[in-house]
Amino acid sequence: MNTSARTEILARIRRAKQKALLPDVTGLTPPPPAPPPFDKPLTEVFIEALRAVQGEYHTITHVEEAAELLAAACRNQGQDALLAWDDLPLPELPQALAARGIRVIPSRLTGADRKADLRALSRWQVGVTGAAAGLARTGSIVLHGDQAHGRSASLMPDIHFAILPEARIFPDLAAWIGQDASAQAIARSSNTVIITGPSRTADIAQTLTMGAHGPRELHVLLIRK
Repeated sequence: MNTSARTEILARIRRAKQKALLPDVTGLTPPPPAPPPFDKPLTEVFIEALRAVQGEYHTITHVEEAAELLAAACRNQGQDALLAWDDLPLPELPQALAARGIRVIPSRLTGADRKADLRALSRWQVGVTGAAAGLARTGSIVLHGDQAHGRSASLMPDIHFAILPEARIFPDLAAWIGQDASAQAIARSSNTVIITGPSRTADIAQTLTMGAHGPRELHVLLIRK
C-alpha cells in the first residue's frame, strides 16, 4: 500500500467516526443473574473451594497451635526464621515462635538499599501474613499491602501461611466490597490483591508448574473461636 492510499483510508475512518452515532442502550442491558445460594455454612464452602485450587487449610483455636505448625514448617525447610507482617491476627505469635527457637523477620523493606533488602529476605522459605477476607465461592483470600504489611511475606517464600479469622469469610467479592470498611481499607492500602491457591503457570503445551511466580504452597490458618 502506497502512502497516498494509506492516508486516504485513514482520512475516511476519521470522517466516519465524526458522524457515527451510538445507540442508547440504557435499560437494555440486564443485570447479571444473582449467584446461586449456598446449601452449607460459609466456612465449609470456603474450605472446599480452597482445596479445589490446591490450597490447604488448618483449623486453629489457640496461638500455640499456630506456632507449632509454623515452627514445623520452618524446620522442614532447615531454617530457624520466617518472614512475617509487623502485626498479625495473632499478636502473641512472635513470642510463641521464639519459645520454639524460630525468629520472626519483618517483611518490610527499609528503603536504604532495596536490592540488599530483597537479597536478605529471599533466603527465607516460609512467610506469614494476615488476610482481610476469605471469599467462599472461589476459595480466595484478600490481602491489603502497606508499610506494615509488606508484600514480600506473601510473594517471596515458597510457603505462604495466611491467618484468617472465621468471621472474615464472605460469600464472594461483591459481598465483601459491599462493606464500607472494605472500601476504606482498599483506599488506604498501597495495593490490594486476591490470591486463589498457590502460584501456578503453564506453557503452550499446558504443562503446569507450581511456584514459578510466587509460593508453591498456600496454607490458610483458619481461626475458630
